Amino acid sequence: MKRKPIHRGGIVSAGYDPTRRYLDVEFDTGRILRCESVGSEVADRFLHSGSPMTYWREEIEDVYTIHEVSARESDEEKPVAKKSIDDLKRLFGDL
Repeated sequence: MKRKPIHRGGIVSAGYDPTRRYLDVEFDTGRILRCESVGSEVADRFLHSGSPMTYWREEIEDVYTIHEVSARESDEEKPVAKKSIDDLKRLFGDL
């Protein structure tokens, strides 16, 4: 995913993938952390925050599943696997 430059509070860049609901955050240490299941409103508030590190600490860091990814993983645009009809039936039953 494409990350936009932020350069505030130790955060270098960040990007959001609304399809996968991933928020990737690159820090000035070189680490890239991926937050999973982030809603678009939270991502938008973070990406447009005047104090992104404060928002990160207060609203994201201890709330979402987070793991470190490589720059390559963050940059890759992998297709999202579609659910099969059997997967949907398991979720919703026979309609």
